[in-house]
Amino acid sequence: MLKRTILSACVTALIGSGSIALAAGHGEKPKAETWTNVSLKETLNKMPAGDATRGQKVNEMMMCNACHGETGKSPSRNYASINGQPKEYTIKMMLDYRDGRRWEDYKQSEIMVKLSQSMDDQQIADIAAFYAEQPLEAWVSQPSADAQAPEIDRLVRKGDVNRMITPCASCHGVHGEGQGIIPALSGQVPEYFVRTMKAYRDGQRHNDVNKGMSIFTTQLTDAEIQGLADYYAAMPDKKEP
Repeated sequence: MLKRTILSACVTALIGSGSIALAAGHGEKPKAETWTNVSLKETLNKMPAGDATRGQKVNEMMMCNACHGETGKSPSRNYASINGQPKEYTIKMMLDYRDGRRWEDYKQSEIMVKLSQSMDDQQIADIAAFYAEQPLEAWVSQPSADAQAPEIDRLVRKGDVNRMITPCASCHGVHGEGQGIIPALSGQVPEYFVRTMKAYRDGQRHNDVNKGMSIFTTQLTDAEIQGLADYYAAMPDKKEP
């Protein structure tokens, strides 16, 4: 909490000094077109190539490490781990915050909104490249009983045809590694995972292309969401280097 308070104060100071020019005022949601597959692909193709070395400096300079850690692995259960995320996913998230597509709770996402609006395309591409180079790591060493339940494994690998739930692995990978704009789930902070899934399910988050996550989460129970969170929290990436 102290780090977040310091970060918020620094961002506020930069804004007041004119070093950060926001696209919108405090609490004012920018207007952004909803992504289509074509518009998102075109936008990602226009982004500059990222440099991981510069991205590490951005991580420090913009104090991203205050919440997300030195390598993107969150030191707290309050914030997401973003180490090992595909660069396309991180770029999309930053653009969603910056342009108003991800604004489910301004008080919760205020710092991300302000920081993304303060960064140019090159900085966003650089920090995305830096996080993409960091290895995925399990958040917990042992899976919980909920994570080992047969129904959770079935949701991950086979889905539930009766509820039209697609297997998690079909998009996020067998090892939860993600690809392109699809995020890695392996080693994710379980509390963040739960908040995210419930935000999609309850209609508070709307930045998923084609409403994929919004549709899949509709049928999930709180117990299933928690089980999936625990499942992925204990799953390190097992891809060959």
